[in-house]
Amino acid sequence: MIRLALLCAAIGFVSPVWAGEATSTEPELLLSLSLEVGSEPGNAAAIAGRLQRTHLFRDGDAIDITQRFSALRKEMIAKYNAPVAWLVFSAVSHELRMGDYQQFITAEKKLSTGQAGYRNVWAWQTRRGVFGVGWGAEALRIDSTAGIAPYLADYVAREGRTSHGIPIFALWSYDRRDANSLLPAGHLNQLSVEWGTPLGNTTYTKIDATHESYWRFGSRVSAGMTLTAGSARGNRGHLTPIGKRYYGGGVGSVRGYESGSLGPVDSSGATMGADLMLVGNAEVLWHAFNIGPTPILLSVFADHGRFQRAEGSAVDRASAASRGVGISVPMSFGIARFSFAEPNRDNGRGQRFQFDVRGNWK
Repeated sequence: MIRLALLCAAIGFVSPVWAGEATSTEPELLLSLSLEVGSEPGNAAAIAGRLQRTHLFRDGDAIDITQRFSALRKEMIAKYNAPVAWLVFSAVSHELRMGDYQQFITAEKKLSTGQAGYRNVWAWQTRRGVFGVGWGAEALRIDSTAGIAPYLADYVAREGRTSHGIPIFALWSYDRRDANSLLPAGHLNQLSVEWGTPLGNTTYTKIDATHESYWRFGSRVSAGMTLTAGSARGNRGHLTPIGKRYYGGGVGSVRGYESGSLGPVDSSGATMGADLMLVGNAEVLWHAFNIGPTPILLSVFADHGRFQRAEGSAVDRASAASRGVGISVPMSFGIARFSFAEPNRDNGRGQRFQFDVRGNWK
């Protein structure tokens, strides 16, 4: 997804009194509007708006509201974080997400879903990382187009067009990366376990793990690798929920392939989403030169992914790899990354040129 910022304004003002207690600092309101130009079929342009207000009630509180509208995605995400002092917990967060999403299966077929979810996480910081526990409530509606893919027809027949879940989860993150450096360095380990309880009409178990390591060699070269693994499986006779499956391809997965194009397929060739996922990325970055005050980073990379096991799949597994070169350009709003990748096989949904923007190396 290409993001071209059109407008960004920051406004400071005095916060209202909340429960008789005023904030000690002036909060900040950040409003941004951007035009997004994407490479997905049928999604040439989109408009995204973001409203962020910090110190809403007291020092340390923060609320972040994002709305995004495009041909493939209409969503609203509201996040609220606040410090707490209860037992061992140091922070609590709430997240509300609502949206309609369309995923292309083939050129003629697509999957349209309406999703809503709430998550509550209690976290505490220790010398061994951040630990968290939480619960959530989720709902999913499937409205697929005519000529529904066989795997979707089977899913709807067994699970219905609408489903809801009540998950509980635990997470751990140990982050020792240097986010303030031009070149990435340091290590990250993350682990999360999620269980869809029988309180919902679908139940599942999902485990995800990530390891990332980067090393600097002098002031201009950095090299690193990322390994991501995941397992999701329906319990008590249920299929793995559509929203919990793994769809490979794209930035953050295997570059050189369209996002969501890799994985087990049904008899029509539609990507079903996998129950097991393993992705490895290796990259070398070089601070090659500057254009005025802007540094330009060049890179070479290699990606490999394996996505397998989906009930009822005609082809049970898909492995793909790519290699390529990249250009990273640090900007005021984050880092813009261009990649040119050569996929090792033709699945009909190759995408050699890709682009993304993120706020920092985290």
